[in-house]
Amino acid sequence: MQIGLRRTLLPALGLALLCVVPLAAQAPVRKVNLYDKFQFSLSLTDVILNSDFRIDGNEPGDGTEVDAEDDLGMEKHKLQPRFAMRWRPGRRHEIEAGYQFARRSANKTLERDITVGDTVYNIGADLETTFNTDQVFLAYRFAFMAKERTQVGIALGLGALLLDLGLASEIAGRDVAVSKSVTGPLGSLGLYGRFLSGDRWYFEFEGRYVGISIDRFKVDVLEGGAAVRYHLSEPIGLELGWAFSAIDVNIDPKQFENGAEGIFSGEIKYSLQSIRLALVWVP
Repeated sequence: MQIGLRRTLLPALGLALLCVVPLAAQAPVRKVNLYDKFQFSLSLTDVILNSDFRIDGNEPGDGTEVDAEDDLGMEKHKLQPRFAMRWRPGRRHEIEAGYQFARRSANKTLERDITVGDTVYNIGADLETTFNTDQVFLAYRFAFMAKERTQVGIALGLGALLLDLGLASEIAGRDVAVSKSVTGPLGSLGLYGRFLSGDRWYFEFEGRYVGISIDRFKVDVLEGGAAVRYHLSEPIGLELGWAFSAIDVNIDPKQFENGAEGIFSGEIKYSLQSIRLALVWVP
């Protein structure tokens, strides 16, 4: 059902865009500006996911590496909303904040034994799973080239991966459920560029990477994206964008004051691509 919706809705939106653009050409022209004070965007994204995780029990490394799509039956494509806001306090400075939803659930009969935390799920078990991996993102950009129609600079990305995992099954005649939540910090550094073409067209790209250790988290993050925007009228634009995130998070056991170690520890290998159609408002 989800795949069918995606296959019909996205082409329909694209067809609507092709119909609207010629009509919009007759509207009063907005001269596109690289230095607007505020920008707000609401997007429908086709999120393309690939996730592997390992959640350990009492000993680091004793959990099974689970492929969320193959082992648990999670969808690889999902239509999800995305919100973002940009604020430019000065010509060379910009701050962007946003939220990308990435929420999935599935029912699957296991085709192999897996261990999640201290719980073993055997082959043939019917497993109900929820796996949410929303992303909060915050970016600061500094333009070392700030011309009227060209902008190039440094981009610092911060944020968090909000992991929420739930598994439920019947084992030996009783219901067994495992629920784990963790917030993994993210960060990356790189370059961005923006360019204008004519009075209505706007193009941008960005690429960032970093490997960091924060508390018990060891994180490698590779992020990038590109977008093209067409302004329909004075405050409104349509944007077609692509974004990519590849995240590897290793989580060490939590140390308590008495020296004991607690759950959870493990590893998350997570990639997300998104193709978005956004409505952009410039007040």
